[in-house]
Amino acid sequence: MVLAVFVSGLVISGCSMESKEKNLKESDATLITKVFPYGEVGYAVVCDFGDEIDGSELTKDSFKIESIINGKTEKRTITKVYTNNKVSLSQSSKEGQYVVIELDSKDENASTSTFDEEKFLSTRNNLNYTVSLEKDLKTKDGVVFKSSEKKVKISNIKTPVVDDFKKAVYKDASGSMMNYRLFEPTKEPNEKYPLVLFLHGSGERGNDNYMHMVGNEGAVVWAAPEQQAKHPAYVLAPQAEATEELTMYWTEEPKYTTMLNLLKDTIEKYDVDKNRIYVVGMSNGGIGTWNIIEKNPELFAAAVPICGIGDIKGFNLSNEYEPLKDYSAFKDIKDMPIWVFHAEDDPLVDVRYSRDAVKAIKELGGTSIKYTEYPNGTVKPMGHFSWVPALQDKEMINWLFSQSK
Repeated sequence: MVLAVFVSGLVISGCSMESKEKNLKESDATLITKVFPYGEVGYAVVCDFGDEIDGSELTKDSFKIESIINGKTEKRTITKVYTNNKVSLSQSSKEGQYVVIELDSKDENASTSTFDEEKFLSTRNNLNYTVSLEKDLKTKDGVVFKSSEKKVKISNIKTPVVDDFKKAVYKDASGSMMNYRLFEPTKEPNEKYPLVLFLHGSGERGNDNYMHMVGNEGAVVWAAPEQQAKHPAYVLAPQAEATEELTMYWTEEPKYTTMLNLLKDTIEKYDVDKNRIYVVGMSNGGIGTWNIIEKNPELFAAAVPICGIGDIKGFNLSNEYEPLKDYSAFKDIKDMPIWVFHAEDDPLVDVRYSRDAVKAIKELGGTSIKYTEYPNGTVKPMGHFSWVPALQDKEMINWLFSQSK
């Protein structure tokens, strides 16, 4: 036996008995954001300790998570802490090198964006998050991560589902450009897949190629793993550029034509089933949904306009409601499967616009129109948010994917 004593520790037969101590580093932590019906939130922090940790030693008091918003540091509420053997928000093992720290999505400072009422525009916050280890943690191989008052900045950010979308800029023959995201399904050889075109509302305009993905579930609901398992499909989500004046941008040039060209090019480039192309839009995107099917009735198999306006001839955003008298805009889509959603107490887009469109189509002889109107007081926080219950309506989703030309 070889015995050697060193100041730094005891080595017996070449095996060190000294404790190995480490501290959490910036590269060890990842912020997971998640898109909910009302938008994206900072949902969890995942810490990589490099080796298995016994989850029974963990408590909610083991960590402290803080976010800095507008220069003010706010503590996030921890709801659950568990180990995992992979970076996942569902616990798959009792032991693992990853520790998942789930946060309360209803925290006042959970949202990742700020809405400017004057500009009617949402912008994503700088996600300035930190994690602190409040108790020592020991891995299976004997490494001790020491508790520390030092706050570790979290620079890695992942957003499940959103990260699965390709991010790109489209430029058409005229030189007009548009940001967009595209989700591709897991494909089988020689198979064609439906495509969902999602048109966002006014608050998600911009140049970041991001807010239209996370302002609500409008794009991601179709690409979620559970949805793709049942209805594999392409999802195309263009983003309209923000301008000083709020307009009905999806109906105006050059945005309308650029968006339409993007859609047509995507259909030709990918394995898209041309008999199963759908369009879904909310608010200003609901207006755009009506507009694009009226101008291209042969292109779409079905449509879901949410809190939109069916006929915009002579209308602008400052107009008072006027009853619809001319039904000609609906003549070519009277037989198209359309499911309209609106809330009775919508304060921004009068519900009578949807009622008028449904009435016009029925009076023209259409029998494929469906209409859901949410009663006064049922849509929170206010009636304009009718896309929240609409996009969670599984009957509507199954109905949409059952439609074919």
